[in-house]
Amino acid sequence: MTLRVNGEVVPVDRYSQFHARRFDQTLDLARRHGGGRLVEVGGHPWAMTARLVREPGIEVAATVSAEEVSHWSDELPLKRTDYELDIGDGAPRRFFNYSANIERTDFSVGDPVDMVLACEIIEHVTRSPHRMMLNINRWLKPGGLVILTTPNGAQLENPFRVRPKMPAYRPSVYSRHNYVFTMDGLTDLIETCGFEIVEANFWSPYERKGGSNLYRLLYRLGGRYMKNKFAQTLCVVARKVEDRETASRLPRCYARESGWERIDGVAAESDPAAVDLH
Repeated sequence: MTLRVNGEVVPVDRYSQFHARRFDQTLDLARRHGGGRLVEVGGHPWAMTARLVREPGIEVAATVSAEEVSHWSDELPLKRTDYELDIGDGAPRRFFNYSANIERTDFSVGDPVDMVLACEIIEHVTRSPHRMMLNINRWLKPGGLVILTTPNGAQLENPFRVRPKMPAYRPSVYSRHNYVFTMDGLTDLIETCGFEIVEANFWSPYERKGGSNLYRLLYRLGGRYMKNKFAQTLCVVARKVEDRETASRLPRCYARESGWERIDGVAAESDPAAVDLH
């Protein structure tokens, strides 16, 4: 498929092929939960966006994808840009893209939407994923849904492969995976930001080769422990049940110390004497 974004050809074939099964599963979820007007977080490289704009019953109201790739992207300016996506069918689609640091900047995306997709994004966040979830809360209608996917941080590593647990350093801090979640940690974080969990699924959408095919067999045997250890991907669907500007409490995946922003009961100043979290 030839994909043009604002007139520029974007090569997506390799990326689309690698993620095809995850795209299919995500779209099935979006259809099953009613679709509607949605925001896609992390649109670039626009491969999933190209699938979404062709989907009956789904309207891409906006994407949120940082246009600036800087070495130290702690503070990115908020910028809204008109985007035109041409998937080669003679009917270019237009939407707004919001470029911002989603864990540092609070912003709206126009009228509230029915659904937000945040697929393979939260693992790139460096320090405040609850701020990302509070932004998503802000964008959704009451009762709106977020579909979130991320690598499974509890999956068993190949015991015969010797390599670091964390991915290689990259020149841009957001290009690498900065944290990997367990299902319990992920759902707990989401619940602190005004959501209730509708579904919590384990997926294995990527091809395995050689001896690691045994992992897929063990995953298919079922049972929560086997899925926790052998699934590749976590997928959570959550419903907005209240407006929130702050997390209701400290998420379990956060260090129990002061200095956090926008968390009820936690002092924002880094003063160990200011709050007792133990």
